[in-house]
Amino acid sequence: MSAFISSPAPAVTAPGKMLLCGPFWPDLDINHFRSSERIGASNIPDQRIETALIEAVMIADGDLAEWRDSQMAEGFAVLDDVPSRQIGGQHRLALLWRQAVYGHATADLIETHRDITATGTGQSRGDDMQSRADDHRRTAIHAIRAIKGKDRTTVELI
Repeated sequence: MSAFISSPAPAVTAPGKMLLCGPFWPDLDINHFRSSERIGASNIPDQRIETALIEAVMIADGDLAEWRDSQMAEGFAVLDDVPSRQIGGQHRLALLWRQAVYGHATADLIETHRDITATGTGQSRGDDMQSRADDHRRTAIHAIRAIKGKDRTTVELI
């Protein structure tokens, strides 16, 4: 007879639950984040996902504060009012905003929800996960630079 009793997985985010990002930035669908980033499935509790997204919004908003303020000073009350191309029927700058926030949130979740084992395989997987976190963070930085209209890299001859 086995004494093992499994607990049910935590419920995923309720359908249509949005993260409010403030008056200027578009709100984010938490389930869209879960499905598009494919991180944690239902293994990461809803509250942790929300916390990671909130922290990512604070980072992206902080990085874009000067740009946001200049856009608002020009009379654009929300990001969707700022002139930009449409890509797939969506505002390009809104797509970049989402990419920046998702990148930071995914990097955070990857770093804090590793598969912890003491084996060589587990260590190798942890190194791969760190590399993935760095990739997501770089993607977020590239999105922020694109919103600002800056190139990705600056090279100077020394």
